[in-house]
Amino acid sequence: MSDDTSRRKYRKRQRLWQATKWSLLTIVVIVAALAGTAIYMIRSPIVVPNWLETRIEERLARDLPMTRIKFGEMVLIVDEGWRPRVRLQNVVVSNPAGAEFVAFREVRASFSMRGLIEGSIQPRDISLSGVVANLRRDSDGRVALSASAGQAPVERRAATMPQLIGQLDAAFDTPALSRLRSIELRALTLRYSDLRAGRAWTVDGGRLLLDREGKTLRISAELAVLAGGANVTTLSANYTSQIGDTASQFGVSFEGVASEDIAVQSPAFAWLKVLRAPISGSVRSGLDEDGSFEPLNATLQIGAGVVQPNPSATPIPFEGVRSYFRYLPDKKLLRFDDLSVQSQWVTGRIQGDATLGIDDVGKLGNLVAQVRLRDIVANPAGIYADPISIAGADVDARISFNPFHLSLGRMDITDAGTTLNISGDLRAGEAGWQVAVDAGLNAISPERLLELWPQNAKIKTRKWVAENVYKGSLNNVKMAFRLDPEQEPVVYLGFDFQRAEVRFLRSMPNLTNGRGHASLLENRFVVSVDEAQLTPPEGDPIQISGSSFIMPDVTVKDGPPGIVRLNGSTKVTSVLSLLNLPPLRVMDKANLPVAIADATANLSGTLAFPMKKGSDPKLTIFDFTGDIQDVHSDVLVKGRSLRAKNLSVRASNDNITINGQGTIDGVGFDGSWSQPLDKPGASSIVRADVVLDQNTLDTFKVTLPAGTVSGQGNARFSLDLAKGRAPLFAIDSDLKGVRLSVPQIGWVKPAAVVGKLTASGTLGPVPQVGKLEISGAGLNAKGGVDLAGDGSLDKVHFNRLKVGNWMDIAVELIGKGAGRPVQIVVRDGSIDMRQAQFGKTKPSGIAGPPMLLNLDQLQITDKIALTKMKGSFDLARGLDGRFTAELNQGTVVSGRVVPQNGRSAIQIQSSDAGGVLRSANMVRQVMGGNLSLTLLPVGTGGAFDGRAEMTDVRIKNAPTIAALVNAVSVVGLINELNGDGIYFDAVEADFRMTPNRVTLTQASATGASLGISMDGVFSTDTGRMALQGVISPVYMLNGIASFLTRKGEGLVGFNYSIGGTTQQPSVSVNPLSALAPGFLRDIFRAPPPKLPEVEGDTRSTLPPSDTKTQKPVVPRFEGR
Repeated sequence: MSDDTSRRKYRKRQRLWQATKWSLLTIVVIVAALAGTAIYMIRSPIVVPNWLETRIEERLARDLPMTRIKFGEMVLIVDEGWRPRVRLQNVVVSNPAGAEFVAFREVRASFSMRGLIEGSIQPRDISLSGVVANLRRDSDGRVALSASAGQAPVERRAATMPQLIGQLDAAFDTPALSRLRSIELRALTLRYSDLRAGRAWTVDGGRLLLDREGKTLRISAELAVLAGGANVTTLSANYTSQIGDTASQFGVSFEGVASEDIAVQSPAFAWLKVLRAPISGSVRSGLDEDGSFEPLNATLQIGAGVVQPNPSATPIPFEGVRSYFRYLPDKKLLRFDDLSVQSQWVTGRIQGDATLGIDDVGKLGNLVAQVRLRDIVANPAGIYADPISIAGADVDARISFNPFHLSLGRMDITDAGTTLNISGDLRAGEAGWQVAVDAGLNAISPERLLELWPQNAKIKTRKWVAENVYKGSLNNVKMAFRLDPEQEPVVYLGFDFQRAEVRFLRSMPNLTNGRGHASLLENRFVVSVDEAQLTPPEGDPIQISGSSFIMPDVTVKDGPPGIVRLNGSTKVTSVLSLLNLPPLRVMDKANLPVAIADATANLSGTLAFPMKKGSDPKLTIFDFTGDIQDVHSDVLVKGRSLRAKNLSVRASNDNITINGQGTIDGVGFDGSWSQPLDKPGASSIVRADVVLDQNTLDTFKVTLPAGTVSGQGNARFSLDLAKGRAPLFAIDSDLKGVRLSVPQIGWVKPAAVVGKLTASGTLGPVPQVGKLEISGAGLNAKGGVDLAGDGSLDKVHFNRLKVGNWMDIAVELIGKGAGRPVQIVVRDGSIDMRQAQFGKTKPSGIAGPPMLLNLDQLQITDKIALTKMKGSFDLARGLDGRFTAELNQGTVVSGRVVPQNGRSAIQIQSSDAGGVLRSANMVRQVMGGNLSLTLLPVGTGGAFDGRAEMTDVRIKNAPTIAALVNAVSVVGLINELNGDGIYFDAVEADFRMTPNRVTLTQASATGASLGISMDGVFSTDTGRMALQGVISPVYMLNGIASFLTRKGEGLVGFNYSIGGTTQQPSVSVNPLSALAPGFLRDIFRAPPPKLPEVEGDTRSTLPPSDTKTQKPVVPRFEGR
């Protein structure tokens, strides 16, 4: 039993062992399999099957309900320590609606084993690669991040970049990411678009690392920004915050970033937009619990570049800038702890604050700065040979950026104990820089002004100041600079000076103790002198005021002209001494001494000269004017004393002139003295308005007959003064106010009547009047005056003397000694006695010389003239004297002229009465006989009353007489008329002769054979006649009873009348008139003609006929 039991136990144990053995074997195999599987999985990628990928995606969707994650391939890797990792390809993250968030080329992640054991997938470390993201800043400053393609990608938005990063807190608070320690993002491609700035940047190959330690979240990034071309900018950024807290800290370090790229990132950097330079540096800031920015601290290293707000502005270079500043967002304040500038233009350090003008969208419009400049060394554009150093400056400025406009309200520069105040504007327009700078300085020395004045700025002006301003102090200095595109710069410099010594012309004395103002504007440099002193070689110092030195254009290539405007007062000698210095030499050119007059002068004028060394002195131009008072000179007019209370003077290159009122030897004048300077040896000229009266003539020894001039008028007087000869003078006058009288010819120019006097000649020891012309009141005389050695009158000669329309002669007035009447000698010419008005002279008690007459023609009537007339006449009572002449260039006559009624009566005798009548073109049938003719002027119209007496004449071949004789049938008389002629022993006629008419008032012709009486009218212009009378035959017997009738009429006579013309007469005889006694015949004829009226007295000037004695009428001439 035991054996069976044993066998059963044995078999039982055997079966248990077999079971145990197979179980152990199975366990060993399983364990070995599991171990082998584990060993295989460690570091061996395992591609997860699709069903498992689906299960994982579903599990991720359950753990991350707001996120859907899709991937193309999943590879599982278990690291040593049994830490599983997965690698996902082509991962796409989207929302439940399918909108894509982000896509990665590859995602690697390690997971928490505890989470896996607990049944949760909790990544521990994530590595992302190949993401392409877009970061955008909108125009309102908000930021948006997207990492997906498509027309409407899903974006995350935030007000600021730190707030956008802070949105990671929500993800880290989810259970799925509760064990996440780090995220690494590699091969990041980021496109950053800034809509506010209108710019975009691309980051390629970037790396971002996120670390989580407890509640602390740290993010760091290394980025390379493609800047175009070969330039690559590197950025290093870091961010630290506590998960769940708003507060954060961040920083950025960068290298080689373009200034314009930094300027658009924040208002704190917007001021950098005016630069074109690479910038390296770092920035630190953060957000507080309220989400507001904390103060920003920045360190910038700016490389070599330029200041250029826009492409049109000319760049201003610099070598480098270093800046340490803080930005206080709540105050919008930039605080520069240090801003160091290094450039060849200016080097210095800046400290101060700038308040930013930021608009509602966070864009910088302007900034207002208050800064302090220190350790300034300036040499802009290399304008100084050696840079200038300035201790410091305080600046208040406002900068606007769109467009760029720097408004410098105040810049106070402290230099050498003085303060320079600067203000202005700097604009960068579309065409370039616009600059307007004003500066003021309270005081500066001339030496320091030249140190600050660039050597290449207004070179000629600077040189003039350096060479010509010797002493003095400068204050109230004002400077201005204006620059507009495409225009020349405008520079202004102005300063006051005191106690200065200034040279304005090398050859002239220096101005001393000067006070005034200097200015440079638009290339015009002016030095104005308010007060100074100038000491000439001779005379007293000249007190200068209101004077200036001018360079009209300092840019002239060959040297600008210099212009000096002087105003001063001193003695005339001092002024002329100054004007006689080279290059002017005014008085030397005038051949006059400097001491030309004793007077006080106030002088002003201009002196222009080329400033180039070695210039021709002839190019110097001057023009001075002034007043001189209390003038006394015996030099200006040699031999004459000139006195004047006030005269004006002018001196120029052309001449020197003195004008005003005064006296010369007591004769008043208002005129000028002028001395040409442009022609060596030229004479000086005196021109003046002088009083014209007898005293003036006496002063200048111009002797005229007594009584010729009276009254007072004005004349224009000129005097030509040349060295080595007598002065030449000329006088012109309208003679208004002057009465002129030549009583010998009855001519008077009343004082109120305007005339003309022109005289010229020489003023020497014996003045000579070579030209004398007088006209007015009907007189026109041209001639001259010769004076004797003692100054008395030699003669006045007129080549032509015309008075009215009755005298046109050449005449001489020959002097006969002082106080004696002159003798008149008429050389040739003509006189018309029809209108002659010879006047009377008052008896002087001194017998005057006769007037000698040699006339070409003496017109008596329209038809009668005496030619080749010679005579001698007394002028005491008018024209009275004897003469010989030819009548109408025919028969020789002799006679006499006597005064009558203000005109001249003429008495003519001739032994050839017939010749006289023929020469007079009156009667050609009269032969032989003696003639006595008297013509007496009547009225004022050129009329004469005449009486003619002829004896022993014969009339032959007279058609009119023949017609009368034939009418009365006196046959013997006709034969006599046709033979030797009818003889008349006496012929008498009284008549009035007017310009075109002869009126016979009474005429008779008596002879033994015939007696004729006649009266009537004869027209001398047409030849027509209307005559009447009585013809008495056998007058020797018939005339016995003529006492009962008229002379020429007998007891028996026939009335007749003659009409027609002298060429075709018509004769009629009344035979019945012979039956009437003589005194009854008047009933058969018309009354005698009346005398024609004439202007003035119309009565006959002839004496009445003696009808009782029947004797011929003989004029009662002198000597009868």
